[in-house]
Amino acid sequence: MTAPQKHWYLIAYDVRDERRLRRVHYYLRKQATAVQKSVFIIHTDPGHLSEVEDALRDRTDPRVDDLRLYAIPGPAAVWAAGAQARAFNGLYGPGADTGTHGIGARLRHWVKGLIGRDAA
Repeated sequence: MTAPQKHWYLIAYDVRDERRLRRVHYYLRKQATAVQKSVFIIHTDPGHLSEVEDALRDRTDPRVDDLRLYAIPGPAAVWAAGAQARAFNGLYGPGADTGTHGIGARLRHWVKGLIGRDAA
C-alpha cells in the first residue's frame, strides 16, 4: 500500500479575537512553517490537511474570522523576498536558497515539476 501523496498549501488567517488568534497561531506553528505572522506553508497529505482544517475551525469564529487555504504546486511557485524569505530555505532540498534564484529560474523549476522535464 502506498502512502498518500503530499501537496503544498498556503494557509492565511485574520482572527479578530486575541485569544483565538493566539490559539490559531500556536497550533499552526506546530503544524506548518511560518512565512509571515499570519501566513503559513504546509506540505501534507489530504488526511492530515483535513485534521488541520478541523482544528482551525474549532479555534475560530466563522462569523468574524477569516481563514484561507490555497493549494500551491510547490514552494518554487511562491516568490519570497525580505526578512521572512529565509523560511523557504531548504524547502527545495538541502542547500537550496530561494533568495538567490531569479523568478525565471523558479518558474522553470515549477514548469519542470509540472510536466516532468526541463521546459527551458
